Amino acid sequence: RSPGTLGRKAMAQQAIPWEMKLCNACGIPIHVHVLLLLYLVIELAHAEAGQVPRAGHLPDYGKVGLIALSCFLGFLVLFGTVLIHELGHCAGAKVVGGKVHRILLWPLGGLAFCGSGGGGPLADLAVTLAGPLTHLPMFFFWQALHVRAQRATPELLGSTLGPALVAACATAMRLQIVLAAFNLLVPVYPLDCSKVLESLCRLIGLSATGAAGVICTLSVACIIVLACAMMGYVHLPTSMTFHYSTMNLLMLGWLGLQTGRLASHIYEQRIRHHP
Repeated sequence: RSPGTLGRKAMAQQAIPWEMKLCNACGIPIHVHVLLLLYLVIELAHAEAGQVPRAGHLPDYGKVGLIALSCFLGFLVLFGTVLIHELGHCAGAKVVGGKVHRILLWPLGGLAFCGSGGGGPLADLAVTLAGPLTHLPMFFFWQALHVRAQRATPELLGSTLGPALVAACATAMRLQIVLAAFNLLVPVYPLDCSKVLESLCRLIGLSATGAAGVICTLSVACIIVLACAMMGYVHLPTSMTFHYSTMNLLMLGWLGLQTGRLASHIYEQRIRHHP
């Protein structure tokens, strides 16, 4: 999220296969990946899998509809949260005089293609922290909405929408805590924690290559711990559980790939080219 000059220009020109523009938000192009829609379909199918009717019986359409509504609300809450998080990074980049190219939403989260504009480690730190800071106001927003939804009468929201909205608000509050903790406490490249540590290393005098080496080492160690946790060999705190799932496996693979690319640029002494 804080690319060097050459890396930032390359990112601005390079599109990820199968991404398409959805809209503009605050003048920033918002792109979505085709696989994000596939993710929604798979989640919906998985949620509805247990609702197969018995032979000779019709499905319980009310329950099926409630499950579909809950799944869709959860999807909107998750990727709405991710979008606001990435907009926070973009706002931080604009404040420090950097450039913003676009935001991409995909099944593994979001990517903000922005940077501090060569403002140095302090500016990079501001851009990085601007994302996680958005979770604080979002938590209080969902908490207030949760209280209002609980107090609303069934006549106002209905017997179906009311419970679904209450559950969505509760999920959204937990989501803010989990995403903030994951981004700020797990130093795996390119999560926000690794960017914070990189900026702090440079602020205390390490070169960009030295800081990248520290991050690469921590990243490899954390990926090993997460892999062990996913296989049940290591038990993490409740708020940081990392169980086996297809998405977690893909996430771990993507983090490993990004860490490998960072290590490659360190080895080739081309760290300024790495985004």
